[in-house]
Amino acid sequence: MKELVLYIAQSLDGYIAKKDESIDWLLEYNDPSVTERYEKFLDSVDTIVMGYSTYRQVIEELSVDNWPYSDLNVFVLTHRFLENPYGVTFIHGDIKDIIDQSKNVAKKNIWLVGGSSIIEQCMKSNLIDRYIITIIPTLLGDGIQLFKNINQTKKLNQIGTYTLKDCIEVEYINA
Repeated sequence: MKELVLYIAQSLDGYIAKKDESIDWLLEYNDPSVTERYEKFLDSVDTIVMGYSTYRQVIEELSVDNWPYSDLNVFVLTHRFLENPYGVTFIHGDIKDIIDQSKNVAKKNIWLVGGSSIIEQCMKSNLIDRYIITIIPTLLGDGIQLFKNINQTKKLNQIGTYTLKDCIEVEYINA
């Protein structure tokens, strides 16, 4: 069964980006154990859902010359009309319909990349099947929270914990 998987890194104090949306602090943790886990995860997906800010970060902040997800189906949630040099699908509408559409395309799992507003929408609609969160030992003190405005209690079951150099990756499924 295809799952919608939130696979994301956060600071120890729960932020996925600085207040200015920068993830430069995260790029310092390019450790082989983290890369190995990432590559293993990437083999389990063939479809990506992300928001426009995340799409822009991949292109701009990561200084991508070649789109790193060219072998995957990529849905970017946005109301903007954009040039499409990478063959992604720009889409807008109800989040449940978008996830259903991505599941129709996917042959493997779907990676919910971010950002926080899309994660929030997916959580409120109970669409996320699996949560894989890497905790980076950095305190940002402020920024964009991974989970914001959820306004609900969500019980999860832990199914795995992995130590990755200084980081910890925790995996949960819905209870």
